[in-house]
Amino acid sequence: MVLCLFVIGFSLGLMITTASNMIMNSVGKGYQGMVSSLTSLERFAPLTLGIAFANLVFIQAIEAITKTHEVTQISPANIKLQLITAGFDIAFFCSFIIAIIILILALFARQEIYPDYQQGKDNEIQTGIP
Repeated sequence: MVLCLFVIGFSLGLMITTASNMIMNSVGKGYQGMVSSLTSLERFAPLTLGIAFANLVFIQAIEAITKTHEVTQISPANIKLQLITAGFDIAFFCSFIIAIIILILALFARQEIYPDYQQGKDNEIQTGIP
């Protein structure tokens, strides 16, 4: 579990840096403040929604397991751990599927660089030398 959390944290760090760079390079210098605040919003809003989604999947998984396995007829002391771990397994599996879909979509994203940031443009304007 610690290894999985380490991989997720390391991967998020790598992804957020490159995504922020790609976003900031695709807008003009005059709009960087607004776009920077929007990227912060788009970073934290899915975190909030993701927690709510994971809780929803977790609770629905536990309810589905209890209905299909007649958990109410077994002593709760014997099933608590198995029930909770099964709920977490299903919630993490759904999160994994969503992450794979996002990764596939990210592979098809194109980076567009705004003309303000293209190399050589500033030198030509200031010095007249291409």
